[in-house]
Order: sequence, then structure tokens, then C-alpha cells
Amino acid sequence: MKNIIKAAIITLALLPSAAAVSQAQELKSSYFMEGAAYRHKMNPAFFNESSYINLPFIALGNFSLGLNSNMGLSNFIYPTADGGLTTFMNSSVSTEEFLGGLSAENRLTLDLSTDILSLGFFGIAGGFNTIELGLRSNTSVNLPKELFAVLKNFMPEAEGTSYHIRNIGVTSNNFLQFSLGHSRYVWKDRISVGAKLKFLVGVASLDANIDRLDLYFSKNVWNADISGSGYLALKGAGLTSDADNYIDGFDFNSNEIGIGGYGAAIDLGAYFDMDYLVPGLAISASVTDLGFINWSGVQTADWNGNFEFTGMDNIGQGNSLDSELDALGQRALKFIRPKKGEELPSKISMLSAKMYISAEYKLPMYDKVKFGLLSATTFNGPHTYSEARLVAQYSPAKWFEFSLNYAYGSLGHSFGWMLNFHPKGFNFFIGNDNFYLGKYSPQLIPVGKIKMNINFGFNITWGSDKIAGHKEKLKG
Repeated sequence: MKNIIKAAIITLALLPSAAAVSQAQELKSSYFMEGAAYRHKMNPAFFNESSYINLPFIALGNFSLGLNSNMGLSNFIYPTADGGLTTFMNSSVSTEEFLGGLSAENRLTLDLSTDILSLGFFGIAGGFNTIELGLRSNTSVNLPKELFAVLKNFMPEAEGTSYHIRNIGVTSNNFLQFSLGHSRYVWKDRISVGAKLKFLVGVASLDANIDRLDLYFSKNVWNADISGSGYLALKGAGLTSDADNYIDGFDFNSNEIGIGGYGAAIDLGAYFDMDYLVPGLAISASVTDLGFINWSGVQTADWNGNFEFTGMDNIGQGNSLDSELDALGQRALKFIRPKKGEELPSKISMLSAKMYISAEYKLPMYDKVKFGLLSATTFNGPHTYSEARLVAQYSPAKWFEFSLNYAYGSLGHSFGWMLNFHPKGFNFFIGNDNFYLGKYSPQLIPVGKIKMNINFGFNITWGSDKIAGHKEKLKG
């Protein structure tokens, strides 16, 4: 039993670890900031107030790193009566208390995005144009509550206990992106539309999902049945297997490193200034990352087997307890490990498309204050999540603005903020959509649900007068 539990814990540890090696998250706190250089990443219809360029190949023009989860340290570590700490496995922590703090689907997402080169300029056909080259990494992990119930309870009823676990999964896409964008006004300076074409070069892709894991434990028999599949696309790397074709390692050949696949995507957006109907009101909507990557040289794996243990009948007949436990542990580990499948010439993976819908209201009597409501949804199969964000924004000067906001969604609630400095000549911003306000451990690890990200960037700007003049002419 000890070896089986150990194997299960290792499996749990490996899934988040796989996520750590590789989703990109835009700074939603900047969505309503007219002086923010990169809000066109969420809606290509936005028309920047100045042209800009980042510091090429330094990756400081726009850097984003985010980690979000509806789990936290407090779900697994509990205080004791004497002031110490214990884990959820301790008998002092009830099953109801532990499982009650978890969601039916427990998710972890890791987002990384950085621009190698980013240029935005006014001029082609009277529109605002963008050229971008960047690196993106999108990863999600899904762990159902029933999986944790196994670790906590194991076999609470001697006559037999069954568990039916569904959809343990991890998905990760890592790629380079080159994009061309254009936005323009189609009616005065009130309605703008935009589109962005993206050309993608795949680096690595991982998708593994255990669709079904049925477990049964009793005094006389332990039984497990598993079904699932996965694939890996990484040029220059391969999965290795033992004599029974169970995956036992990873082989990497630096001489064969190359492009793992190609793809394309599109962003579409629209912005409507409704001031002529309701003074101060504007609405917008967009969809981004509508696209795919076609991966080549795809290696597959599958889980499909049954494991049964009916007792240690041979103990005392030349077999020690330790040897029986070791044999049981080896069988359990082989059951957990997938078998190596055939290599596919290609496989298409869809990007995690996003949809943004917003309404903003600028106070007519004091236009330095603005309020906004933003709905954001990321579509990614079982890893789909959404949120609604309420934003309060203040612009005390033409060159400076800041926002405070609150969001609530599938991954819980969070607070965000942003500072944006954009005098003539440069733009510097720093912000956070998921500022953690709860307790921290002595090691500065958040105790509550993990929701944190950091975005910052520095850009050289020019041409704000020219763009302002263009908008004046459109007013007619």
C-alpha cells in the first residue's frame, strides 16, 4: 500500500512539473487605457495614441509571466492545535474539510509571453499597424477532486471502496509568433475595426489526458483500470521504452533540434464609441488566437490496462514482506506508465482562443475618471475558464494613468492594478492582474489560491501629434 500511495503522489508531482517546463496572458488591467501600447493584443481594433518600438531582442518591451490556479497551499497544509503545521493526510484533518476546499476540477495554468521585436506605427491607408515577433508558452493542468479523495481516504470501508476518476490532463504549446496587424476607423472617430494575422512556428507541444481511472480497494483485492492517451511533438527529442514497450525515459539529440510545426491564427475586433447615444459610453468586442499549429513527427503514448492485487499469499514461503512490497510497487509503477505508440506524420493542435467583451464609461463631467467592465473567456477544452473584471481608472495627467480592478471567475477572485507612464518619447508600464492580498508562508509562498502575474515593458514612442490630428479630421 505504501508503494502504491507513493507512486500516486509521484504522478501528481510530475504533472505540475511538466507544466513548469513550458499559456500567454495579456494584461487585462490595461484594456481601457488609451495610452497603453499593447492593448491591441486583446482587441486589434484599438487605435494607439502614438507609434512605438520596443528595444529589439532585449525582451523588455513587453514581458508577461502568470501563474493561476483555483488551488493553494492552504488546501494541503493545515495548522495544528499546538501552533504547528500538518498535511491534509493527517487524521486531524477531516475528509469533509479537505475535499470541501477543493473544486470539482482543480486547475493550474502557466502563461509566458515576451516580445523579441514589436513595432506599431501610423500611416498605411490611414490606419494603425503593428509588426510583432515573440515567444509564447501556454500550459494547463487539470486534476479532478476524486483524485485527491483517493490520497486522503484510500480504503475507508473494509468491505470495499470504489473511485471513478475522469480527465486528469496536461496540455502545453510553445511557439514563436510573427504577426501583422491593422486597425482603422470606419465611421468618423467613433467606430474602429481591426484584424491581426499571425504566423506560428512550433517549438514543442505536449498533450496527455487520462480519460478514465477506476479504482477499487477492499481487504482481499485491489483493482485499477486505466484508459488515456497523449502525444509529444519536439524536434530532436524522443521517448524511449523498455522491452515491454512501456515508456521509461527521454532521449534528446541536440544535433537534430529543429522546427516542430507551422501554423496560423487570426485576431478580430471592433470598437464602438456610443457617446452620441449615451455620453461617455463605449463598447468593444474581440476574439483572438483563432488558429492552429500543424505539428510534425508526433510521438504518441497510451494508457490502457488493468492492475489487480489479491494479497500476499506467498509470504513465509521464501518471499519476504519487503520483496512482496517491492514487486507490488514495480507492478503499480508499470500500470501508471504509458506505453509507447506509433509515430504520426502530423497532428493539428488548436490554440487557446480568447473572447473579450467590454463596456466602458467615462464620466462626462470629469473625463479623467473611467469605469469599465470586461468579460474574458479562454477556450481550451477541459481547461476553459472565464472571468468578469470591474475596472476603475484615473488619468490625472495626459502622460500618466493608473487603474485598480477586481475580477471574479472560474479560478476564483483577484485584484489587479497598473501604472502607465507615456510622456512624449517613451512609454513605461508595470501591472498585475492577480495581485495576491492573502497570507504568505515564512518562505513568502502564497497560502491561498495561486493567482499571480507580472507584466512590464519599456518602449520608444513618437508621432502622437500626427495621430491626434488624424482623429480630429475624422470628427468632421
